[in-house]
Amino acid sequence: MRGAVILSVNPGSRSLKAAAHDGSGARLWAHQVPRPTTEPGSAVAEIARRLASAGLTVSAVAHRVVHGGPVHVAPERIDDELVADLRQLVDFAPLHLPGDLDSIEAARSRWPDVPHVACFDTAFHATLAPAAHRLPVPAGIAAMGVRRYGFHGLSVQHVVDTVSGLGRAAVAHLGGGCSVTAVAGGRSVQTSMSFSPTGGLPSVSRSGDLDPEVLLFLVDRGWTTAELRGLVDRSSGLAGMSGGLTDVAELTDRAAAGDLECRLALEVFTTAVATTVAGYTALLGGLDTLVFTGGIGEHSAPVREAVTSRLRHLGVDIDPTAPVPGNISRPGVPVRTVVVTADEEQVMDRSARELLAPALSTTVPGTVSQGGLRS
Repeated sequence: MRGAVILSVNPGSRSLKAAAHDGSGARLWAHQVPRPTTEPGSAVAEIARRLASAGLTVSAVAHRVVHGGPVHVAPERIDDELVADLRQLVDFAPLHLPGDLDSIEAARSRWPDVPHVACFDTAFHATLAPAAHRLPVPAGIAAMGVRRYGFHGLSVQHVVDTVSGLGRAAVAHLGGGCSVTAVAGGRSVQTSMSFSPTGGLPSVSRSGDLDPEVLLFLVDRGWTTAELRGLVDRSSGLAGMSGGLTDVAELTDRAAAGDLECRLALEVFTTAVATTVAGYTALLGGLDTLVFTGGIGEHSAPVREAVTSRLRHLGVDIDPTAPVPGNISRPGVPVRTVVVTADEEQVMDRSARELLAPALSTTVPGTVSQGGLRS
């Protein structure tokens, strides 16, 4: 018997991914749909149709939630109280949380008789020391919840779960959003994203860290909050520097063909990644493993080469012909460099099973009663 089937729903700013696993952790089914813009339930409806076509009935649903705020630091069973609490956190992550909540509500309506679990992307970073999560603002502002939270936690947890002997590691999750996390002993020590996923490294369309006076400069010239948010979240980063391009492969091709804007955009981006990794060695006391994950990290060899070429003084050196995913280090170098395929859904599945273990242990595989989990 394959055991209870759990559906993992992973909404992002550009698409919604879903995967179903059985009790052994084996992936039974996966699908990705474009992020719906006018009908929040359309993606969930499509997922439900495709699950039915695959002959799968879910026993629980796990949801990636980008921000747990200062309170939610571990997976939690979703109920109306938690949903209401998360709605109070929308201002912490306005680019992501509304879509996360839309997906949760649509899935709860579609599968009302099974438990739903929230898996928070910020939870992995709950181990940050006070000096790491405190931002340099007055205590009254910090008391409002303004602090470093960190994101991509599910992705970093997957790295911790699957790469043996990490030691002192820097995990570069480079995708639609980009971050570097310093990991020691399997725990988060520091991470580049801060109060929101907009902070830290420049990303595909996000600015990353900016001098605060840049935004105040624009406010003085009449820019509204909505316009500023659009600037830093949707039209900056690689897209802003390259004239709107968001495909790193196209950026790379154009840079190689002599496009100076694309070349500069990639230089700014890869320099930011490399200097962040190098800076984190001061916290880690050295570096044993460098990990690339996320869509760009896994698929862009030129980005990996540009980053690692700036880290050779630390003992990083890669073999550009090495197959990915896997170990891409040159033989004998002191720092191992690994490419890992991101799999947040696998972490969500495991987290949900641990939380729901008593109920799932009595579930008849692949069946659900009208009142909930069947015993």
